[in-house]
Amino acid sequence: MMSRTTSYTYLSPPKNIILTFLDEVERQRLPYILKLVDLEAQQTLHAPGDQVRYVYFPVTAVASAVAVMDDGSTVETAMIGHEGVVGIAAVTGSYPVRNWMRVLLPGEAMRAEASVVRELFNENALWQKSLLRYYCALIEQVSRRTICNSRHRLNERLCTWLLMVHDRAGRGDLPLTQEAVARQLGVRRAGVNEAVRWLESMKIIDHTRGHIRIRHREALEDAACACYPAFGAEMRWFDAPKSYRGGGFIR
Repeated sequence: MMSRTTSYTYLSPPKNIILTFLDEVERQRLPYILKLVDLEAQQTLHAPGDQVRYVYFPVTAVASAVAVMDDGSTVETAMIGHEGVVGIAAVTGSYPVRNWMRVLLPGEAMRAEASVVRELFNENALWQKSLLRYYCALIEQVSRRTICNSRHRLNERLCTWLLMVHDRAGRGDLPLTQEAVARQLGVRRAGVNEAVRWLESMKIIDHTRGHIRIRHREALEDAACACYPAFGAEMRWFDAPKSYRGGGFIR
């Protein structure tokens, strides 16, 4: 049996795309299984070896899966925003976490107990269809990121990565330090510094301490590597049906 976890009022459409695939009956159940939470920058959602207790449906927050190498270096393997769900592997079984899952950009997410979402996945075709459809897209992203990280130049990869963040953040002013960007891309900070200066010289971005602002998105797309169209299409695959007029949450 599912227990009530929140008293949020069900009024406006949910901003997480996965949830827009649900029908009216399932949308009416959302306030009883989801809780709107605030996520802080660099907050750890899952650590290696954890059994996932909660899954998160980002709304304005952006999360990042990060692998840690033997030498302590890191590289991002996947990015998840309002198009997806954090902890989806737990829905299909009780698997330990392999990589760190941290918050890249702070914001809101809807949180549910993994056991409850697993129950919905096993019993409801709409939940199963939407989650599996996203899971396929996530696997495709992880696979392509592996190729991108090994084959493309840093300048191109940075442009692609900034576009991916922009797609999920929905705003051009991104609270990102160069050190944080270097950790995500698995490179030295000096390399990111040089790439950022190049983008500034082209007037594509502005950079101040702790912030990167995208000034010219089309130019950023032109400078990105060949992987970006596929990464951008991932967001469009989960566009909400135009006929959707369901409900969501307010505080």
